[in-house]
Amino acid sequence: MPKKTNVFHLLTVFLLSIVLIAHQLLIMRALSVSMYYHFTYLVISTALLGFGVSGTFLSFFYEKMAKNFSAWALVFMVLFLISVPVTYLSAQALPVDIQYILYSHEQQLWLLLYNLLMFIPFFLGAVVIGFYLSYFQEFTPSIYGSNLFGSGAGALVALLFMFWFPAYELPVKITVVAAFAVLAQLCSNISFYFSKQRVLSITAIVLSLTVGVGAFLFQPEINVDQYKTYAHMARLSAQGDAEKVLTRFGPRAQIDVFQSERVHQTLFAGLQSTTNPPPQLSLLLDGESAGGIFNVDSLEETSIMDFTPQSIPYRLVERPKVLLLGEITGNNIWLAKRFGARQITVVQNNPQIIGLMKNELADSSGRIFLQPNVEVVDLKPRLFLKRNEEQFDIIQLVSGEAMTAGTQGLQSLSENYLLTVQGIGDAMQDLTPDGVVTITRGLQSPPRDNIKLFGLFAEALRHEGIENPGNHLLQGRNYLAMNTMLSKSPVGEFRLSKYIAEAKDQLMDFEHYPGIQSDSLTQTNQIDGPEGENYSYFHHAATQILGDQPQSFYDAWAYDVEPPTDNRPYFYDFFKWSSVDEIMEAYGRHWFQHLELGYVVLVVTFAEVTLAAFLLILLPLFFLRQRLGRLNNKLPTFIHFGFIGIGFMFLEMVFIQQFTNFMGDPIYSVAVAMTAILVFSGFGSSIQKKLPWPPVTRINIAAVLIMGIAILFLLTLDPLLALFINFPLWGRFLVTLLLLFPLTFMLGWMFVSGIGVLENRSPELVPWAWGINGFASVMSAPLAVMLSMSIGFHAVILIAAGCYGITMVNNFLWK
Repeated sequence: MPKKTNVFHLLTVFLLSIVLIAHQLLIMRALSVSMYYHFTYLVISTALLGFGVSGTFLSFFYEKMAKNFSAWALVFMVLFLISVPVTYLSAQALPVDIQYILYSHEQQLWLLLYNLLMFIPFFLGAVVIGFYLSYFQEFTPSIYGSNLFGSGAGALVALLFMFWFPAYELPVKITVVAAFAVLAQLCSNISFYFSKQRVLSITAIVLSLTVGVGAFLFQPEINVDQYKTYAHMARLSAQGDAEKVLTRFGPRAQIDVFQSERVHQTLFAGLQSTTNPPPQLSLLLDGESAGGIFNVDSLEETSIMDFTPQSIPYRLVERPKVLLLGEITGNNIWLAKRFGARQITVVQNNPQIIGLMKNELADSSGRIFLQPNVEVVDLKPRLFLKRNEEQFDIIQLVSGEAMTAGTQGLQSLSENYLLTVQGIGDAMQDLTPDGVVTITRGLQSPPRDNIKLFGLFAEALRHEGIENPGNHLLQGRNYLAMNTMLSKSPVGEFRLSKYIAEAKDQLMDFEHYPGIQSDSLTQTNQIDGPEGENYSYFHHAATQILGDQPQSFYDAWAYDVEPPTDNRPYFYDFFKWSSVDEIMEAYGRHWFQHLELGYVVLVVTFAEVTLAAFLLILLPLFFLRQRLGRLNNKLPTFIHFGFIGIGFMFLEMVFIQQFTNFMGDPIYSVAVAMTAILVFSGFGSSIQKKLPWPPVTRINIAAVLIMGIAILFLLTLDPLLALFINFPLWGRFLVTLLLLFPLTFMLGWMFVSGIGVLENRSPELVPWAWGINGFASVMSAPLAVMLSMSIGFHAVILIAAGCYGITMVNNFLWK
């Protein structure tokens, strides 16, 4: 009896694919709140591990399952439905402490169990997708197309859910869509209701309705890492010392506001301060403190700002025109107003924060966002700089100001396009001739982030053609924080003398100013420096960075303090493998506390998922050698599906990052990039049967075009995007879709064409090919991040292009 598909088969695959992609994005959003990072690479790798293992599973059991397709497809759909909420809630209950992942074997086991729980729904869902592809091989383009169309739609569905539900509820709520997928599977074979398996049908209907409705109504408790500010505020609330004022949620962040007399921030105020901080509300973003909101009614109540290092640039410019990039709580608006700013522009890319400060929190914040000389712009800071045509006397990089890089380096995995050589260059273009860029960060031991900032400013000046950057830089500190300033024009004698006088009044020590003499330096706020010298390591670093061989200093320093660029926009990445032994020797049993953890966690999880993929995907396939031993094309199958898995994931991960600047927000970048990659590649796959060329020829055509377009992107993407930078959000969304269409359309050719080759030559290898592609994809997600941090996005794109070039050579191996 010939196998035929119907609309409900395609609908089942479409809805299931929506859940599989949306579940990944919703877990990332939930992890942003419950932990310190969204761990995109880990979630994607875990999902792809499920897809890879499903291929191995089908290699062993497909023939038995194919004898009763409808029954087995329904069984796995029901198991998938149940697993989506159950595994997430079970994983959230585990005592995972990511900060001790390298130190504690127990935590490594907890993380492994966490990953295994997260793996289950992706495995079950992928079994159904792979089962469909294997069972309806002659309809592979339409099945695969439904899969990719659903995957692209899943990114948009996830975005909608983020507006509707709190972050920690999101992975449970998506179960509703999974329930509809089960019902679609039931509708795909009406005769099934009247067969011996009707009990299974009734059970599936009852479960889909019960689990779907239950998941929609269920409200799980929020579970946040014990070290996050939210957990601390929750403990204070439990003992009556704090009260939650409000909560808001959306794609960009969960916003929580607490009121507590036990919590306040001194904002780096120095020891010379003669006043206490005013009453404050604590504003949290994704469970971490984003600052205190001054609960004041007048400018006089904010006098604490006069004693902060942030005030130094405001003392150098009369009635400045000020740009605050990334301002959240309004405190730096008070600072600017205290020093007579004639105009203040605030750039904040979260409209929910802007709405709260202008409405619900307006009276509690002195209506600071509603002041007559304050303009608030809803844009990403870097995007604002690219679109802006005004000039400012002071540009304060508020989004980069914090106590330290923090969280034991977990922020190192986050991209920051403002704190790059090109980002600072854009800021310089928006300065008046005597304007300054300023940033203040807490002191860190051993020194790294403030050294990196100084090097970043110096390199940005060199990039703009300035031969002596030291004449444009000022750096000083009190006992808590360092202020670093970049002047567009060389610092003149009058400004320099005023800077020295004002900084001394604030009990600050100097690390650099034009003409500084190392042998005359003394320290009021004593910190370590080179042996036998009176100055600190910060001054030592500044002299080396401004010397003839700054690269030698960067290479020798214990942490990675080389200036970040748009090609490697990881300002918070300080990790160096070469320094691990040195840190262990210097700090003994406390070495772990001084290690930048983010990159280490990335490497540990890469090793973990790769090992799991090998054990669960590749190793079992070796037991098939006896059955597959007589078959040809095992080697070209391995090469083709392995390298297209690597190339596809490398391009997906990199393009998500590359379009963040253009879209103005990583959430929108993820949504548009994933939509384009999956929908257009789905379209490309769906037309394969209609093309006149044989599969091998299609592979060659697609590989050549993919390589050519990828290289063209490297050469022209940035200037091309600059042409559309002033478009509104929907316009930039469409431009991104149009730019990605040619490449992503061709990506869709490769998998289906490979399956076409196997259909004609070795159809028994189809499940094996699925598993190999899954294994390659699993390791490629974290590997793409590792390589991006090490060698940059451009190199990763070239490697991806090379992967597709290898598939062309591989075509000579098909038998």
